[in-house]
Amino acid sequence: MTALRALPHGDSLKISCMAPAQGRRIADALAALGVVATFAAGLLAFSEPAAAQVRGATQPGEDPRRQGSGAKVTREADAEDRAKSRDDSESLHDSYQPKGVDLGQFLFLPKLELDETYNTNLFATQTDKRSDFVTVIRPELKLRSRFKEHALNLSLQAEQYLHKRFNRDNRTDLQFDVDGRYDFSSETQATYFGQLFSRHEERGSPDDVRGLEPTPVSGFVNRGGFKHQFGRYTVLSEVGVDRRVFGSVPTASGTTIRNADRDRWELLARLRGSYEMFPGYAAVTEVSGNRRIYDDSRDRAGFDRNSYGYRVETGIGVDISQLVRGDFLVGYFAQNYRDARFKDPQGLSVRATFNWTPTTLTIVVPSFERSVNETTTANASGMVRNAFNLTVRHELERNIILTGYGSVAYDQFSGVKNRDAWTYEGRARVIYAFTPEVYTGGEVGYRNKRSQAETESFTQTTFMLRLGLQY
Repeated sequence: MTALRALPHGDSLKISCMAPAQGRRIADALAALGVVATFAAGLLAFSEPAAAQVRGATQPGEDPRRQGSGAKVTREADAEDRAKSRDDSESLHDSYQPKGVDLGQFLFLPKLELDETYNTNLFATQTDKRSDFVTVIRPELKLRSRFKEHALNLSLQAEQYLHKRFNRDNRTDLQFDVDGRYDFSSETQATYFGQLFSRHEERGSPDDVRGLEPTPVSGFVNRGGFKHQFGRYTVLSEVGVDRRVFGSVPTASGTTIRNADRDRWELLARLRGSYEMFPGYAAVTEVSGNRRIYDDSRDRAGFDRNSYGYRVETGIGVDISQLVRGDFLVGYFAQNYRDARFKDPQGLSVRATFNWTPTTLTIVVPSFERSVNETTTANASGMVRNAFNLTVRHELERNIILTGYGSVAYDQFSGVKNRDAWTYEGRARVIYAFTPEVYTGGEVGYRNKRSQAETESFTQTTFMLRLGLQY
């Protein structure tokens, strides 16, 4: 971890005595903590009868244990993200949900998970594959409000990875979320989402520098939104400020890979308008813009990666009771880089996500998106990702949840030849609850990357067993 790293025992926090870069990162982290904490305190102050409700949370009167989780099978909030997070315990039937600790206006929900995973290709390499057993200890604390109108949710999670053979990949990831909504009226709401994180880049990711240790990345996410509905029209606006700081990693040759040239700010704004043509169907138009500002004026290859971009889309939104809901939007996107040597990615923009519930026990979520992602690949401006995902979740019994997840992604590196890549991923998972407090699970995963740069290709299979305790 870089910006949020704890100092060794006996050291004092004297930023003035540190290297400028390290001091800057610590200052960034403290500033981020202040922003999130201040906003959280503000929401609490506003909600003397009530605070803010989470994005995608339950409506007043619903079970606060499920707020922010998209918990019920027939009401999935973001199946793709939840499939990747490998957390299905909150999709179990109400009778197998934890009681929580009653704190008056809030419900406190502690949880502890222990995973044991076998990875056939830990470092995601084409040759010289190394396998290992990985133990993951995952404590989590959630605080869910139970106000009549509004809500405020907090969560803190840590993940400690312990490897049997390659202990240089041992690490601890941290994440703290503040998520809320304040209702001015039934037609007007303000929303906020804040996150502080300290994690590590996944082995095999597009910008993996293949150091002796995973690349640490820390920072924060801030999103503020406003929504107003008048008649058949709905208008939603959102602004955001994100920060990412990347740590240096050692190499086998004894040198150090400096990743400070990847440190950046990301600013965004979004405006969405919809008109309900008839019940369950709405015409939708969305416009968004972003600005990406790097700390260093030039990266290690001498390129200026600062840029700004926009996205304009229109389409249809569907919300037919509990059967189908989602969006299908098409339009145009462009990302313009300051460095004239870069090829600016632009072209067709597509976003489609649907939640289909063929039965009350099953949900099917297909999604497709074409978007521009940041990359620090030499000579490439951005990475255009074309990704299709499919999640299927089924409640076999009240205490058994089955989940299948598959994805196909095609990454195009703008301005670079012979680097594009296809990535195929699949996961099958089961969760079995003995009681509301104890559950177990297992997962089989497969990932195959086929890159035009042969050294970037790999296949990887994982087998995971889990034990979960919650209250």
